[in-house]
Order: sequence, then structure tokens, then C-alpha cells
Amino acid sequence: MKREIDIIRSPHTGYCFGVKRAMRLIEQGLADYGSPIYTLGDVIHNPPEVERLRSLGVMPVASVSEVPEGGTLVLRAHGVHPELLREAERRRIRVLDATCPFVQRSQLFARRLAEDGRVVVIVGDPAHPEVQAVAGHAGGGVLIVRSPAEAAAVDPIERAGVVIQTTFPRAEAEGVVEALRGTVADLLVNDTICEATEARLEAALALARRVDVVLVIGGRNSSNTRRLLEVCAGSGVRSRLVESPAEVEPSWFSGVERIGIATGTSTPDWLIDAVLEKIPRDPP
Repeated sequence: MKREIDIIRSPHTGYCFGVKRAMRLIEQGLADYGSPIYTLGDVIHNPPEVERLRSLGVMPVASVSEVPEGGTLVLRAHGVHPELLREAERRRIRVLDATCPFVQRSQLFARRLAEDGRVVVIVGDPAHPEVQAVAGHAGGGVLIVRSPAEAAAVDPIERAGVVIQTTFPRAEAEGVVEALRGTVADLLVNDTICEATEARLEAALALARRVDVVLVIGGRNSSNTRRLLEVCAGSGVRSRLVESPAEVEPSWFSGVERIGIATGTSTPDWLIDAVLEKIPRDPP
């Protein structure tokens, strides 16, 4: 008699608080104003969910200029440059602000540091939309560093303040801050890493130590999803990133007794359920 595969799900799966809030705003926007409504870029980093929202009339655009006057624009969870808000106001566009509250906190700290006359240093990925938005709220003269080597190469600074990309790995951020202390005389550090993201990483690592293979469900364009994959794979367990149910291969589970399920912060429950349906209940 074959033994069924045991599927163990991380206690931290599905949407995080900020993404849940963004989805509620979108649903309310559709109910109140009808479709289409627009998002500046993808509202979250999960292609299947972005496509589902598109089918409901939620249309990603590259710039505010693509939104018709009087239309409805949803600001994505990562936040936006404040100039975009001013442009939307000029064009009489209704704005629904889905910026994650933790990202809003980073934006506030960046503004305060700049007003205090400090050089604003953002620890994070310069290509990430959250980092670009926070930089906009800080004004000019922002430094963005993502590694201790980059931080150590910064010219000496008298007074600076740090904010950290909310999804940036804590250990890496601590290394960058330590390097900055060697080049900044007066350094004020704001720990803006999202604790929920950290808890998700820790839970995924603990899960990886209990199973034979881990499926990390989420978008490949999601930095926190890719980080989950790195952490799980780094533990030595076989790990796969799954963006859609069609990617699941039965051969992954040959000889497997226990499968772990972890997800990025932008992964909807319907997608998790669809992936689970593709997992064979009996080992091949």
C-alpha cells in the first residue's frame, strides 16, 4: 500500500498585511467607481494575480499620462515618487493609495532625515520600486547601497541617516550598516525592515529542515519570494520556485515523503490551492 505524501505548510503563507490592504482597496475601487481602474505598474509582484485582476478591469499602466482625466489610479504597495501624486492631482485623477504602511513609514523617515540636513542612505536594491519611491520622498542627494563593499567605498560623510528596504535581508543590511559606520561620522539608523517578512523567512528555514523538498510559490519578479528560495535552497533541501500550477512536475516528488509549502508576500490563496492540487498524493 502506497503512503501518501505529507504536505506541511509554513504558518506564514498567503498575502502579508500590506498586500491584503491593497487588495481590499482595489475591490472597493471597483465596487465604487467601476472598471477600468488603473495601477501604476503591477500593483503586486505576482503575474498570475495581476492577470486575474486585469480580467476584472484593473489595468497596469507605465505612467500617469496613460490614465484618462477623471479616472481612478491605485498606487501600488511599493509606493510611488511624490511627483506622480502631483501629476495625478493636476490631471484630476482619483487616487487610491495602496502603499504598504511599512513603506509609508520608510518614506516618512527619509523625509525627516533630509529635513534634518542629513544625507539619506537607502540600503536596498536600486532597481526595486520601493527603493525608488523612498528616494523620491527624500529629495535629492540620496545614496543607495546594497552591499558592504559599496558602503565602504562611499566618500566620508559628516552626517547621514539610513532607511532600509522593507524586504531586504537583515543579515545583509547589518553588514552594510557596519561598513557605513566606518565612513560616516554621525550615522542615524532607522530599522525599517518588515518584521513580518523576517518571520516568513525564519519559518521557511525551519520548514526546510523538516521536509524533503520545498515549493516556494510566488512571482519570479518578487524579491521576497526569491529570497525565500535562496534561504530554503541554502539549507540543503531541494527547493523549487513555482509561479503557476502548470510548472509543477510529478518527477520532483519521486521518493519524497514530506513536502514543504512556503509563499511570497504577494501570493494569493487561490494560487496556493491550485498548486496544491497539482501535487500527487502518492509518491511516484
